[in-house]
Amino acid sequence: MEHDRQLRFYLHQLLPDRDDVDEVMQNTSIVLWTKFAELEEEAGFIKWAYVVARYEVLMYRRQKARDRLILNPDLLITIAQEISDTPELVQDYQHALRGCLDKLVDQDRRLILQAYSHGLKVAQLAEELRRSVQSIYRKLSGLRQQLARCVRLSTEH
Repeated sequence: MEHDRQLRFYLHQLLPDRDDVDEVMQNTSIVLWTKFAELEEEAGFIKWAYVVARYEVLMYRRQKARDRLILNPDLLITIAQEISDTPELVQDYQHALRGCLDKLVDQDRRLILQAYSHGLKVAQLAEELRRSVQSIYRKLSGLRQQLARCVRLSTEH
């Protein structure tokens, strides 16, 4: 899917858990493929995909609501609308994030990529790196804050 990264980024803004994102991404992809003929102009694909994804997130969260406390659906819709109205902003953030990742030392970049791109759990990382789970959580938290600051500074105009 050509817009896979943009759609995943969008879903990550709405769903904090990577497994949830994967599941909703799969459901969204199925809907997009089955209803592609209904799209009137391909230039509007990503906005249409965001709308489909937003509904899939809402359905998924309703299904999960019994299991735990979740974000207020009205707030979720507001966040989703903000993101879907500015697809170029998503691209700017992705570009900035790639640049910020490149600025990290190799060891830190590998840790971030293992945790977020390769889907390794913190316990797995701790075992592989022979460190405590708590130290990995602290390191990832610090790296996330560092990346967030870098992205924020890179995208301020």
